[in-house]
Amino acid sequence: MQPKADNVTLKTTKKVRALPTPSSRPALVIFDCDGVLVDSEPIFLRVLHRFLLFAGASLSHADCCRQFIGKSKADVEIYLEEQGLAIPADWPDAFYDQAMIELGRDCKAVDGIREVLQALAQSGIPFCAASNGLRDKIEFTLSHTGLLPLFENRIFSAYEVGRSKPAPDVFLHAASLHGIAPERCTVIEDSPSGLEAAQAAGMPCFAYSDTDALPPGRLFGAQPFSAMWQLPALLGL
Repeated sequence: MQPKADNVTLKTTKKVRALPTPSSRPALVIFDCDGVLVDSEPIFLRVLHRFLLFAGASLSHADCCRQFIGKSKADVEIYLEEQGLAIPADWPDAFYDQAMIELGRDCKAVDGIREVLQALAQSGIPFCAASNGLRDKIEFTLSHTGLLPLFENRIFSAYEVGRSKPAPDVFLHAASLHGIAPERCTVIEDSPSGLEAAQAAGMPCFAYSDTDALPPGRLFGAQPFSAMWQLPALLGL
């Protein structure tokens, strides 16, 4: 669950472009952060589930995960309003305070991601992180897992750019600052909102999931894979 830059969404009437198929080495690899670089989504979601139960919601942990993975602060608020529940006065500060405590205690790098980043560096292919999250949270989790030095000056937050995923803004911003056309970038994502954003940006995308959390109908044209050790070969390294 991530804070949202604003309440603007993609127009549903807009014709969706076909997603380019990864066919050669990318000129830039754009990683989502939560669930791709760091294993933080389960931590956020368990804290969120406790918060929603405290607010009076009635949903299982599994339902919370399905509904809110990759989603935003605004999505949580909309859910509470639709359920006829009041938004607690200490939202979102109390939630983020507790989430940061548990991230500091439990967050780890995704298994195999260091080797992927090393392979990209050795191949001379630039990479960056583009997330819906607040910059402070992105930097905290990357620092806690020892990945931050690899992403110095290469972190992009949708909160600072414009619309959150599933809008493509943060991906297009990252590509623009690198001077690389969208179709020459490749996105690594793990949530339907991120996959939809990659499709809207016209960027090839690989969908990472070590579970069955991404059914075929929610891949938005992305190519799925289940373990980070597979990614270097998929990227043509």
